[in-house]
Amino acid sequence: MMRSMFSGVSGLRIHQTRMDVIANNIANVNTAGFKSSRVTFSDAFAQTLRGASAANMDVGRGGLNPMQIGLGANVAAISTVMTPGGAQRTDAPLDLMIEGDGFFVVGDDVSGLFFTRAGHFTQDGFGNVVAPNGMMLQGWRAEEVGGDLIINRAPVQGIRIGPDQQTIPANATTRINFAGNLDPRAPRVPTTMNFRDSLGNNWQIDVEFIATNEPGAWDVQMVATPGSNPATTPVRLQGGNQSVNISGPGLNIGRVHFDTSGNMIHIGPHGAPPTGTWPTTPRTTSTYMEIDYTVAGTLFHSMNIALGREDWGDPGNDFGAIRLDFGALVQREGRSNAVARDYDGREAGDLIGISVGPDGVITGTYSNGQERMLWQIAMARFENPAGLARMGNSLFAQTRNSGTPFDGIGLEAAAIGSQLLGGTLEMSNVDLSFEFTEMITTQRGFQANSRIITTSDEILQELVNLRR
Repeated sequence: MMRSMFSGVSGLRIHQTRMDVIANNIANVNTAGFKSSRVTFSDAFAQTLRGASAANMDVGRGGLNPMQIGLGANVAAISTVMTPGGAQRTDAPLDLMIEGDGFFVVGDDVSGLFFTRAGHFTQDGFGNVVAPNGMMLQGWRAEEVGGDLIINRAPVQGIRIGPDQQTIPANATTRINFAGNLDPRAPRVPTTMNFRDSLGNNWQIDVEFIATNEPGAWDVQMVATPGSNPATTPVRLQGGNQSVNISGPGLNIGRVHFDTSGNMIHIGPHGAPPTGTWPTTPRTTSTYMEIDYTVAGTLFHSMNIALGREDWGDPGNDFGAIRLDFGALVQREGRSNAVARDYDGREAGDLIGISVGPDGVITGTYSNGQERMLWQIAMARFENPAGLARMGNSLFAQTRNSGTPFDGIGLEAAAIGSQLLGGTLEMSNVDLSFEFTEMITTQRGFQANSRIITTSDEILQELVNLRR
């Protein structure tokens, strides 16, 4: 009789545990990245009243099964269900969902590293990318090596978009490509050449292609600013909130040559064959100009022009060498449309937005139209993710049975066959219909075990009454 009461008590206890797990699952049905739990039971140790015996054919006696009475049930395990949750679109750039395996890595210098599937991140006032509990998202910083940005996959560090990434400096123009058509019937074809100095200021020089007496040859001339005496009026460089003069009217910087099919052959100083460097010509006014030719075999389509300043006293505000490439020009009858295009160089830019790619790369968009790789988000993967310990705040911690997450430097999303979805959150994987079904069966089990205790108590009461 006492055994049945103890079994009933154990049944009440395990069903209460099951109800606690169900209640926690339902409470977190709207918690981003939450992973539900499930309870499994096992029977308690049974009391053996009689052991099993084998058959004895010598005396004609058969075997006997063991005679045992169970002592109730135990909680065998409370397991974390690591199936993915549904996607919810938010359009917030730092709301991230992992499509596939893996965890985000978050942490601080005091508590260490933790792992989460909840991808709701924001930036604080210092540019740190943080989870709602203030822990920083971990990743690798993009560093410039040899003029290129690469991800330095050293040990992970907290992602911070600092002041050095909030702006990008200006760059001077290094190349200008000319393209389009020169109609051989036209005496002159005007265009404009734009470029930037090292401070990002935009400058402009008017350029003309002038037909010569030589068939298929055009002089390239920097046009003088209109004045009372064109023979002495220098070329004007305009821009940067100022204008300065390059001495010499109508500076002739070279001659382009086309074959009989209208394709460009080469460019040289006034039609001369390649002879190396055209003489450097220092100027006596505010600017000077240097021109040389880039030789490729016996033909060449480009030249370098260096615009600098002799007496401005500001070497930081310089142009440097600009490569002018005329290889895309053609000479055909029809409308002339030669233009200077595809020039690089940029003004300084301020960070105006960020985005996260499927590979976890955080890219910054700047006010000057440039994009720049800033960071890459690190991932962690476990052989047994269900072995992680819940730490609250949607965080998990490594345990002895979870396996190690990485070798100390993290993993790319692609390395574990996963990708990140920006502007999306992974929701809870709790199935409400399943939880309500579990709740009904748990309630029925609890009621049945309660009846066991009540009935056992009534039988005991009858035994007591036998003494009267």
